[in-house]
Amino acid sequence: MFEILKSDLAGRIGVLTTNHGRVSTPAYVPVLHPVRQNIPAAKFHELGFELVITNAYLARKNYGDTSRPIRDIIGFDGPVMTDSGGYQVLEYGDLDVTPEEIASFETAIDSDIAIPLDRPTGFGLPRDVALRHVKHTLKVSKRTLEDSPDNGQIWAGPIQGGEHMDLVRRSTRSLVGYGFEMLALGSPVEFMESYRYRLLAQMIMHAKRQMPPGLPLHLFGAGHPLTIPLAVALGCDTFDSASYVLYAKQGRYITEDRTRHLAEMSCFSCPCEVCSRHTPQELHALGHPDRTNNLALHNLHSIKAEVNRTREAIHEGRLWEYVFKKLRAHPKLFEAGDVLTENHQYLADGTAKFKDRAIFLFAAEDQFRPEITSYHRMVRRFTSKKRTLCIFADADIKPAYLSPQYAAARRRLESDDVQFCSYNPFLGPIPIEISDMYPAAHHVMSRQEYAPERFGQTRETFRTFFERNRFEVTYLPEDAFLDAMLEGIKTERRRMGQNPHHVPEA
Repeated sequence: MFEILKSDLAGRIGVLTTNHGRVSTPAYVPVLHPVRQNIPAAKFHELGFELVITNAYLARKNYGDTSRPIRDIIGFDGPVMTDSGGYQVLEYGDLDVTPEEIASFETAIDSDIAIPLDRPTGFGLPRDVALRHVKHTLKVSKRTLEDSPDNGQIWAGPIQGGEHMDLVRRSTRSLVGYGFEMLALGSPVEFMESYRYRLLAQMIMHAKRQMPPGLPLHLFGAGHPLTIPLAVALGCDTFDSASYVLYAKQGRYITEDRTRHLAEMSCFSCPCEVCSRHTPQELHALGHPDRTNNLALHNLHSIKAEVNRTREAIHEGRLWEYVFKKLRAHPKLFEAGDVLTENHQYLADGTAKFKDRAIFLFAAEDQFRPEITSYHRMVRRFTSKKRTLCIFADADIKPAYLSPQYAAARRRLESDDVQFCSYNPFLGPIPIEISDMYPAAHHVMSRQEYAPERFGQTRETFRTFFERNRFEVTYLPEDAFLDAMLEGIKTERRRMGQNPHHVPEA
């Protein structure tokens, strides 16, 4: 059902196979209203959207207990996902329909991916109330899955719990145990509307860590280019939203790093079919609904482009770099970066140990990118029988054994009992014997002053490296960062100087 083709961090390029077609992931799933849809469904197919989502509760309310395929009802020639009405439960309370009736309807209309009628937690509920919602959702979901026919339809188990992370974990584990082939994480909209991006990232990660690697995860209500790379990096494979039209109704124009009010814009930089035909002033002058429909169409282009950029970042092995680039678009979003660094060991499982391209290192958080932490684990296991250590700064020429710094150090320390290492703030010590391994010889580092107190990962690697190797004498350059890393480490220190041709002290 779900084939993973390539991964980086917890993000995956994959293929989700449904009864009515294959869906390439990561995928944005546009919301189509089953009754009032102004942009024709065929347009979504033309734009490259392989999967759409519509509301089964609203479809049943307007069309009755029909057995017409949902693709015919909304006019979309491809896989369709149906939400059961959980959003309406969140907004209005109990509905005039039972979970069994909705499940039966979703089966009758031949939905490709269906959701049981859950009771969303939302945001701000006391834990005891949230727990009741979780228990109710789990009970309904289990019964729905047990009663559903074996017809190839995919049932996605709805994860609830909101900001109560223990409930998110409990919900996820239970749904996995019931045997759902796909899970869907609920209640993120209110997190994003209140700019609680770190909380959103934590919720995704707490759910993801309870799931088997091969199980796809859907995220409800996530459709802004700012949050898409983060959600994908944390393991969301599909995500739906009606943001493209909701923003359009408010006169909001989606760009890759924010939304802008159309009335305040002077020009468009987007080359899509809408922006290439209109100026902001011309688009704003259009009457409703033409303005809304055109703006919604542009927003779809913008969201699709962001998904493609994120997918390409996975393909190139640069998802870490791309996500942190996006996080810097808003201070509250940047807070979510902590969730990536705190879970670096988990993210390493989906990240290739060796890549075709050098990695870029900018700031202290990059010491936690999985390729770097994998390297740190290797160096912490490195052993040398030599009693003298010579450290020199990381050179532009790589691997280090080809650098003039290494050649000069060998000429000055003519002994077979010397362990030579280069070093930099991100990788720590780089023993010459493994200096050609990835990423020791495959990185590009920003040359600037780094604060030693922010590089705890590097400090720990230096400490472990010296504990395992018992060097009696260490030759090192005049380097405040390196001195801070070696603080508290017992070794006789002798200076080499920054100049590689400097004669070491006797």
